[in-house]
Order: sequence, then structure tokens, then C-alpha cells
Amino acid sequence: MEGSIRKVIPLLLFGLLTQIKGLAQFSPPGLGEVHTAAWLALGAKQDLGQKGTTVSSTYLGFGSVSDPNNYNPIEKPSIYVINQEVTHRFKPHWKYALALSYRWQNKYTSTPPYDYDTPKARQELRAYGSISYLNSLKKINYAFSYRPEIRRFYDPDFTLATESLQFRSRFKAKLSFYLNRSKTQQISTAAESLFATGKTENWSKFAYKESRFSLYYSLTLPQQDITLNMGYMNNLLGRDFSKDAHYLAFDVAIKNPFNRKSAQGSHSQ
Repeated sequence: MEGSIRKVIPLLLFGLLTQIKGLAQFSPPGLGEVHTAAWLALGAKQDLGQKGTTVSSTYLGFGSVSDPNNYNPIEKPSIYVINQEVTHRFKPHWKYALALSYRWQNKYTSTPPYDYDTPKARQELRAYGSISYLNSLKKINYAFSYRPEIRRFYDPDFTLATESLQFRSRFKAKLSFYLNRSKTQQISTAAESLFATGKTENWSKFAYKESRFSLYYSLTLPQQDITLNMGYMNNLLGRDFSKDAHYLAFDVAIKNPFNRKSAQGSHSQ
């Protein structure tokens, strides 16, 4: 019965999303087969140009995971992320993005003592792009996006890992709506499916890997130009949805920090 519910709920959520613009979050990365995880990120979004159609987004992120025998999401440090992305809205309903990312991820064993003091580690260099369609229906904003990624994996000494290269495709649907007239509070939800092929000695078959479902509450502080995002993500692994992980996420996004400095400087003069 529990397995059937796990299969039905994601399908219902995805159906809702595909039938129905807003503040973007620095979403948590997938951390594999864990019970629970926590994600914290701090970033800045800077308009490039006066029109505001091109935006640079930079963030630093940290993730932690539970042990296999508990549900403490901050039990062990798991991942460190530096991400740089530039998006350009070239049409009223279309935008694309280009990005580079560096990640260091600790890998723990599934049996006690879980290698807490000496975890294996993997480095990743990632390049990705995306194309998105954005629109609205009454008070609901929605978007559909496709994101291809190239991922290069290294051991801690920068020798190639066993799986040295991966190509991944991500398909995402998202909707959001404001909770107040001043548009400082927002609810958003998203569904994403991931497909990948990896190279060890040869390339594996391109296949479905996982799905991610998220729900976020966003609060904007207009005077400070800061947005606080608090959310939950459910990560379903495998075709039968037999394994899932629960993520708690919090991030802070500062808008146009360089513009603010220049404005303050002009007032002081």
C-alpha cells in the first residue's frame, strides 16, 4: 500500500503542475540514498544592464545528510557548492541560461561507523545550459524548462574518478503565486525528472534516474533587497520510486548588491 501511494502522489503532483515567474531559489542538489538532508545557500543576483533582462546569479551552498540509522539531517557534512549562472530573457516568454559549477561531495559507507572521520570524496566540474518558457494564468505564474548538463568527476587528487563523465538531461515544471498584494510573499512548487548516461570504460544506456518535488515559501524584504527562501524537497530515486529522501532547505538571495553600493556612494558624496 505504501509503495502504491509513493507512485501515485508524484504523478498527481506532476499532473497538477502541467495544468497550471517568480522568485527563484538556489535549489538543493541530490545527495543520493539518504533518509534526510539539509541545504543552506547564500547568493547574489545582479542585473547586468539597465533593462534587467540579463541576470548574474552566484551562490555558495552547503549540504549535510543523516546516517542510515537515523533521520538527523545535519548528522554529517555532505557537499560544498560554488555556482555561477547567467540568464537572459530574450523574449517576453522565453529565457536561457549558461552556468559553471564546482562541487566537493563526501561519500560515506552504509554500514557502521559510516566512515564519519575519513569519508571518500569526489570532486565535480559541471557546465550546463537551460531554456525556459514562462507564462501566467490569472494569478498563477508557471514555467517549463529543459536543462542539459555535462558533469566531469575527479578523485580528491584530481585524477579521474571511476565514472569520469556524465551527460544528464533535466525536465522541470514550476508554478508560483503571491500571497499578498505587495508581492513580498510567495509560494512555489516544482516537479523535475532527470535522465542520464555515464562513462566508465564505455557509455551506459541513457535512462531515467530520479525525480524531485519541491515546495517553497519566499519572503522578500524590499528595503534590504533580500529574499529568504524556505522549502522542502522530496527526492525519489529509481524507476519504481522505492527509495526517497527528505530535504529541508533555506537560502538567502541578495538582489543587486553592487548597485546598492554605488547608490550609497553617490549619496555620501
